[in-house]
Amino acid sequence: MAVSTFNGRNHPRMEIGDQFQGIGNDGKDIIIEDCKSQGESIVRYFLKRMPPEDEVNIIMLCSRKTLEKDEKNGTDNNGNIHSAVSYLKERIDESPEKGKHKINYQVIKLYKNQLPTEHRLQEEDIIDPSVPLIPASKEEECYFPDDELGAIAMAAEFIRSQKNQEKRSFRLYIDTHGGLRDVVIALGAVISLLSVGEAIRPKMIMGINMASGRIEDQSAAFNIFSFFSGINDFLHFGNADVLSEYFDSKNEFSYLTGADPAVQNTARQITKHMQKISLGAQMSDSKPFLEGLKELGEEFEAGVSEDGNSILKGTSLGIFEQKIKDEYGDLLKDPNILDLIIWCVNRGLIQQALTFIESMLPYYYQDKEILYFNREELKNFGEDEYSAFNKYLNKFRFENQDRGKELAFYVYHLIEGSREPNVEWRNLTNHALRYYYPGSNNQGDKLEIKSRYIHNDRIGNIVLDDFRAKVVPLLQSHRTLKIIRNVFNHGNSNYRVSMINLKNFIVNYIKNLKRLG
Repeated sequence: MAVSTFNGRNHPRMEIGDQFQGIGNDGKDIIIEDCKSQGESIVRYFLKRMPPEDEVNIIMLCSRKTLEKDEKNGTDNNGNIHSAVSYLKERIDESPEKGKHKINYQVIKLYKNQLPTEHRLQEEDIIDPSVPLIPASKEEECYFPDDELGAIAMAAEFIRSQKNQEKRSFRLYIDTHGGLRDVVIALGAVISLLSVGEAIRPKMIMGINMASGRIEDQSAAFNIFSFFSGINDFLHFGNADVLSEYFDSKNEFSYLTGADPAVQNTARQITKHMQKISLGAQMSDSKPFLEGLKELGEEFEAGVSEDGNSILKGTSLGIFEQKIKDEYGDLLKDPNILDLIIWCVNRGLIQQALTFIESMLPYYYQDKEILYFNREELKNFGEDEYSAFNKYLNKFRFENQDRGKELAFYVYHLIEGSREPNVEWRNLTNHALRYYYPGSNNQGDKLEIKSRYIHNDRIGNIVLDDFRAKVVPLLQSHRTLKIIRNVFNHGNSNYRVSMINLKNFIVNYIKNLKRLG
């Protein structure tokens, strides 16, 4: 919780204490009575709903003002002037909801202590919340610069350590009511990251509706960070795991889409398609990836109201609808493997791009009749078109290729454009290009390859000029990328090409292939 300097003693009406209502464990209202400190109501509510003998750690995010004694906060039983924090602690400790709970208070300062060593205001590193600090003068306030991020980092680390100690019994409760708004918001962002990365999920997130006097669940608004994080993952990496988890909560879902059943149904379908895309991205499987993109595009098209606007307009998800359309572009209208590879490259998903190139492009060559084989002939040798395509690529070798050197050596210098050594592809004869030898040897039975870029001249002779000029460079590029993927898979760091050159190489290859197809 973040502590506020405001307390009930600032206002005469609060002298008799306010009461707040909230839902109890049995679904019925419970009343928290005689609340005088701004911070006590939700803490007491949490204590009421916890198992009665639980040990409780209260993390208090405190500015220096909340720790300083101030007559506005009244005095304790010994006549000592309270700080906002010491008064809050007193109110909690004396509340009926405390019961048998053992409460440990952890003060985390929202400021840095830059006082000279012997200064009159010098304070302990670990603050006792029961003991108010001496107020700083206007001139001395400069020694206490804000350190909100440092404080939030300490709070997150404390939460993490408690989670590791308590394991399954750990429960996190968040009070959003008090303190500085920016502190509460920043803490929310950090907790959101912890929930995604380390499965630290709050048991309750509560705030107060002052108009109605009710303690209300704030998890939907607080967890909007998870939605933003999930949207970011989906836009940039095609990953919908965080979004899916967010949508699993009924409260969050309603907060995001509103109460209209039609809007909720559209949002659920959109999430379903996102999950399919996410599966394809994570498994490097183009089939669900492309199917999910097609279905998502169709869902956006179908989710248009009579006035021509999206039915998601005005909802949190609707804010990002156009952004999703912009990021995925034509893939939502005409999903295809070539555009998907470019999409992966543009987002740094190089491993996925290389996987799609090796696993799917042989079929693209076949479908576009750029390079293909007679299926029946291949069956006689126990082969299929995919294996034949990849074995055919082995024809392409480098000039002066040394068997003692890894292929990665030649590919590295080819991609990097090294002058020494100057790497070039060996020129193959027409016979070598025209025929494919099934089996393990380049001897014996041979099959004639097929391509719409192989022609017959007027007297029936085979002409390979177009095939050599247009197709062979693409096949050489494909072989290059197969070798690079092998380097990636085996963790060979000796010949890792630069990322920028690799991206450019892939993009140029796909553009040339698309132009030919």
